[in-house]
Amino acid sequence: MSTRALLISGLASPVSLWILGGVVAVTWPGYDPIAESISVMVHAPLGWLQTAGFWIQGVLGVAWAIGAARVMGSGTRERRLVRGLFGLQAGIGFAFAILPTDVGGTRTTLIAELHLANFYLYAVSMPITLFVLARLYGRDPRWQGAVTGTRIAGFLMLVSVALVPLTVAGPLLPYLGLLERAYIAIPSIWQAAVAIRALRAGRGSMAR
Repeated sequence: MSTRALLISGLASPVSLWILGGVVAVTWPGYDPIAESISVMVHAPLGWLQTAGFWIQGVLGVAWAIGAARVMGSGTRERRLVRGLFGLQAGIGFAFAILPTDVGGTRTTLIAELHLANFYLYAVSMPITLFVLARLYGRDPRWQGAVTGTRIAGFLMLVSVALVPLTVAGPLLPYLGLLERAYIAIPSIWQAAVAIRALRAGRGSMAR
């Protein structure tokens, strides 16, 4: 597959997930995107679209990991690191598709507990991914312009993580859905911006 097609996957991955999730949310009567979690949308009438969105995110994420490693990093070790970091995020997407949360009001199942553990893995690994990539970009003249934006995204993720205790069992609980969406939007916007930057740069010397 061409590098350009792989990089387009990096843009399409977050966009497709948000579009499919939006369709599920607006077609589920009574669903409140401000107060209710994204995870429960899998139980909506069109919840299969939400699950499909995670599968698509995983598949496109794998393609993005391969493409990003072709244009990021100045050596074999750094390229492997890029591939591994984005590959981990793709794996988390697959896990969300395989491990849905429970229906509200029912006894917590093992699958739901694994779903929550997968979310915590995402919450820890995504800021680390951003800060590691910011450092890598700083050593690569082609990507130094992306350092500041990547660091900002990383710090915003850390702030969001700090709000989790107040959201899960605190005064921000009525805004769970809104804060969850803002939390996921940070890396989504960042990835789309980086993919666009890579595609533009790929028209020149980075295209392979």
